[in-house]
Amino acid sequence: MPLTAEQVDGLGVALNEASWHDLTVDGSTVAVLLTVLSRDDSGAESPDPRRTLRLTGCSRLVASYRAGRWDDDAAEALPLDTAGLRELLRRNGGTPIYGWDFVDADESNWPRWRERLSLDLALGGRGGHDLRLFQDLQGRAHLDLRVWFTDLAVLDGSGAPLALDSFIAAGVRWWDAMYAGERSDLAPGITALRPPGPERRWWDRFRRTPR
Repeated sequence: MPLTAEQVDGLGVALNEASWHDLTVDGSTVAVLLTVLSRDDSGAESPDPRRTLRLTGCSRLVASYRAGRWDDDAAEALPLDTAGLRELLRRNGGTPIYGWDFVDADESNWPRWRERLSLDLALGGRGGHDLRLFQDLQGRAHLDLRVWFTDLAVLDGSGAPLALDSFIAAGVRWWDAMYAGERSDLAPGITALRPPGPERRWWDRFRRTPR
């Protein structure tokens, strides 16, 4: 089934402040390994926060690995292949992604790096949605990634399928608890501040939804 607008917004909540660790490409399938912030139905944080986003029907994957800050328009794009991308993530990745907007995001940042690609793969699928991730590599370099895909599935830390709506609900519970002032062992440094500005449109929607 196609992603609904609510699921797209929900993925923005569930993926916010997740840490990105690895990526694999197999034909027109791309798998992204992250550790996420989530709570189960009882309110307990997940003892195994590993989740894999399995993107199928992928039509294109692009990455821009630049030797500078994200906003350095003069930073050189360094060449990568898929093996080099995985090595880069394993060696220097794992820092959180943030911004509440990862699937079918607005185009505001894309013009900054679309002409400075380190990797550009045609993958043969139909596409339709897109996922955008990034890594700030210790302030010395920056990696942007965009994948166009048709369908998205979630796997838990053991590789078992996890319903997309359950994945989203677990992330919403984590953020709801954080805003209520509950302590987190997964992310003790995140403070209980309500999302400002445009991010509130996602949070207000989910806070009105009984869980």
